[in-house]
Amino acid sequence: MKYWIISKKDETSQKYVKKLHKEIELDLDEKAPDIVIAIGGDGTFISAVHQYPKAIHFGLHTGHLGFYANYTLADIDTLIDDINHSSFVCEKIDSLKCELKTSHTSFVTYAINEMTILMPPKTLILDVKVDGELLETFRGTGVCLSTAYGSTAYNKSLDGAIVDSTIHSIQLAEIAGINSNQFRTLSTSLVLSSKRVVSLHTKEEEHVFVTIDNQSYDLKDFMQADISLLESQIKIGCHTKRSFIQRIKKAFFQE
Repeated sequence: MKYWIISKKDETSQKYVKKLHKEIELDLDEKAPDIVIAIGGDGTFISAVHQYPKAIHFGLHTGHLGFYANYTLADIDTLIDDINHSSFVCEKIDSLKCELKTSHTSFVTYAINEMTILMPPKTLILDVKVDGELLETFRGTGVCLSTAYGSTAYNKSLDGAIVDSTIHSIQLAEIAGINSNQFRTLSTSLVLSSKRVVSLHTKEEEHVFVTIDNQSYDLKDFMQADISLLESQIKIGCHTKRSFIQRIKKAFFQE
């Protein structure tokens, strides 16, 4: 097996990059590593997953949030031993498959936390369909679709539900929906099964901003997005699996 490291540029993270390079016994391979170690916070981890989606990802927490990281600095020797002796276990998590269509082209991208469609300058109007059936015509700033793991991220700030990671699901949450005697939106998040496909349609070309985790797209002629769930696509390495409750407590309650 071969490995690669993606790290924050701060002094602490760089210190541990040097330690890992010195003590890990595998060969380095930047192009197609079997193992990727992300040193930093969740942003670093997510960037590593986007860059190497087929690798086994290890998170070493030196940043602010560590929801995905299974190792702290106190666990550095355990991390090294797990990689050198293949004594780790793998947890597999879901991702969103997002097919984005404009009037001129279409492309597919993937999210492990969430994807959003936003139009801050004016009201965005979207037909929201589930398996081809119209749910609502949304009016507001935008919508957010998240995985169970991603339900603790931006979705939570939208008053969406935190979903147990063992439940394969897509959550749809509204961003500043308009409700009046003329317009109605669902006004709550909606949790859907992994078998559903959510489609978002505009009446005509719209200039929107789409985010896929920590990546963004400026689409001047957006028409449609189709979002589905890919179960157990991303592999996360750990010494022992942490429960979802332990992850929640670590992220939101423990200092």
